[in-house]
Amino acid sequence: MDSASQLPPRGRRDNGLTSAEWGALVDLDPRLSEALLDSLAAVGVAAYVEPAGGAVDTTLAVALPKRPLDRLWVDTARADVARDVISAEVADLTALLAEEDPGATAHGFVQPVPRTAATRVLRPPPLPEPPARPAAVVPPTDTDDAWQEIVDAWGRESDAPVPPWPVSEDVDDDEPSLADEAATSRRLRRRSDPDAVDDALPAWLEPEALEDEGHYVPPPPPPIPKVRRNTVGSLAALSIGLILVFAPNLIGQVQSVGLGVVGIALMLGGAGALVWHMRDAPPTDSGPDDGAVV
Repeated sequence: MDSASQLPPRGRRDNGLTSAEWGALVDLDPRLSEALLDSLAAVGVAAYVEPAGGAVDTTLAVALPKRPLDRLWVDTARADVARDVISAEVADLTALLAEEDPGATAHGFVQPVPRTAATRVLRPPPLPEPPARPAAVVPPTDTDDAWQEIVDAWGRESDAPVPPWPVSEDVDDDEPSLADEAATSRRLRRRSDPDAVDDALPAWLEPEALEDEGHYVPPPPPPIPKVRRNTVGSLAALSIGLILVFAPNLIGQVQSVGLGVVGIALMLGGAGALVWHMRDAPPTDSGPDDGAVV
């Protein structure tokens, strides 16, 4: 590769050294970038920093870091030397922080690079773990003692000027409570009982005081149509024809061809007479509510 391709891209801070191949080593606080670049240059490790980009998750969305960070790129051929330098710098930073805040570490100042944040991510050096949070101390409680305290406070008189219960509950034992009076007033009664009248209800709530505003009265059913003589004769001819064709012995006759012809003729004549004298159904628009008929 030529010298132009060995230089880091323009607009990024570097320590003046070049490399044939770069790898992302750590993400660090921007306030540490200059000091770390100088330390790497002192041991001959090419490095540069750039603003850290986000990591790509499974949905291909880029998640940006919670605060601005610089991404340190170093020469992959001297990555082990760069790890030693960073470990020493982190140790010095942790000691400096511990002077002001005992137990503080450099956690958060130097972080590993997410695997999906760069094309080539190197193995980071050992970094300080986050400080362990003290477990919340829960005072031991005795369930039996707490329950007994609630039971004892149930019948205890309160010395507070304002009691912790509604004033409406302060009643004597010999006085009827509101619940008892309500239960007595809601006694069962029949609507037809003239003596059982609730004076507390207004008059317009009584069924007897309500005015009849009218209700739907269905029309009377149509009369049964009378059977005409033509219909009776047609049914009689049809019935006699059926008997002559299928059961002539019912009328004392022997089944024969002539009797069958007569029976068939009666059947056809009776059926034809029924169809001929069949009444037409009234039109659907003949009622009083069907509007104008065009």
